[in-house]
Amino acid sequence: MRYDFVVIGAGVSGITSAITLAQNGYHVALVEKADRIAPLLRGFSRQGVHFDTGFHYTGGLGAGEPLDIFFRYLGLSEHLTSFSFDEDGFDIFNCENPGFEFKIPTGYAKLQERLGEAFPDERAAIGSYLSQVRATCNALPYLNLDMEIDQNSALQRVLGPTVREKLDSLTENVLLKSLLSTHCLLYGVSCDEVSFAQHASIVGNYYESVRGIRGGGLSLAQACDTRLSKLGVDVFCSSEVAGITVAPGGALSGVRFASGGSLACNAVIATVHPRILLELAPEGTFRPAYRKRLGALEETVSAFMCYAVSNRPIPSLAGANRFLLPDAGCLSDLGRRPIGDAPLYLSAAYRKDEIEPHGFIGICPTLFTETTSWESSRFGKRPEEYRRYKGQCLERMQIQIERAHPDLAGNIQYMEGSTPLTIRDFCNTPLGGLYGVKHMVGQYNPHPTTRIPGLFLAGQAVVSPGVMGAVLSGLLACGTILGHDIMRKELKACC
Repeated sequence: MRYDFVVIGAGVSGITSAITLAQNGYHVALVEKADRIAPLLRGFSRQGVHFDTGFHYTGGLGAGEPLDIFFRYLGLSEHLTSFSFDEDGFDIFNCENPGFEFKIPTGYAKLQERLGEAFPDERAAIGSYLSQVRATCNALPYLNLDMEIDQNSALQRVLGPTVREKLDSLTENVLLKSLLSTHCLLYGVSCDEVSFAQHASIVGNYYESVRGIRGGGLSLAQACDTRLSKLGVDVFCSSEVAGITVAPGGALSGVRFASGGSLACNAVIATVHPRILLELAPEGTFRPAYRKRLGALEETVSAFMCYAVSNRPIPSLAGANRFLLPDAGCLSDLGRRPIGDAPLYLSAAYRKDEIEPHGFIGICPTLFTETTSWESSRFGKRPEEYRRYKGQCLERMQIQIERAHPDLAGNIQYMEGSTPLTIRDFCNTPLGGLYGVKHMVGQYNPHPTTRIPGLFLAGQAVVSPGVMGAVLSGLLACGTILGHDIMRKELKACC
């Protein structure tokens, strides 16, 4: 059997690509190394509490907003129920030094008003920042379906000023700059490195609206299961791709599996990490300069994560996330501070059908170098020294969390942790990057087209991280194949 397309990797970008191509009449195979599609979306449960590992909340899912349109186009919306986070404070910024708390509301007007009340001398800077965020979002293709797409529009995410440079040009207020940079924790790149355009494309959707999905990432994964089955996409799980095969004339001819066997096809969309792509492509098919670029791509920061169960409800995390900052300067050089003195993100975890959380997930930026002593080990077979390291990290994290949330002191009945090595092994990122490859000023990131005829790229490395970024990358790859005008027309029909 010969397929029109084989999609390598059944994460959100791969699933988006497979659904889009199948909806357009192509015969598609979706290949995944794990035993289920969307493995990172599915999460896990402990003591009756479900922990989301790949989806916590999202912007752009309100009625008529970009992600809502994308989910309608992909046929997923009918299987999903979304809910609004607290519109008066979907994210809560807590700084210990100086002591300061700010509830970030949805809606540009309300956010501007609230920021102006907290920083009355900075109203002009706040207005300028928000207007530039909104203008940047409106200038990005697919976030604005009327915007033409070209090479320059794709490149602007890694061009121009960094977030730090932009904010420095607007204000000298360190606390305000820290607050407006808080969401760099959601894409794992320091405000000193990420472009303002990339930052704006992510936070701009949160400023419009913030929603979750009932059942979390697991519900989204199950919706994808249903849609792929209905469209007749052939799904191959527990199937690791070992190579992309190229015919003597240079055109792509198929993929081969590590376990033996192969699939013949006319084209491939690869959603794997760029360094893994280099291992799959035959020697000599990419120019040395291209291989060097992909091989040198920096990853986003990794993380130490905790998963905790409380013996009582945690209403303060219902419909709102917490960003805990020891001081206003801790968002520079993410990962370089020790756990307990580093920024920390907290998100709720729920028991089935309950509206108040009984658990939480904590994410602390951490460098992969923290765990290089054990990098040759694998999950389930780590040495005792590694387990002691995890225990010490959990203790420091718990102290920081209970300092910020005294109501949790004595109520945490279970806590487990994961390290950069865990992320490396489960996310298939060579250095445990929490959000894959960095999108930072000056760093080349791959485009959907490649030098191999019939090989296209998608995934977080192409556009941006998160569910929105992954969906966008799949649509961008398919738009490259089908024609962006056709894609935009089909998406507009779902508005």
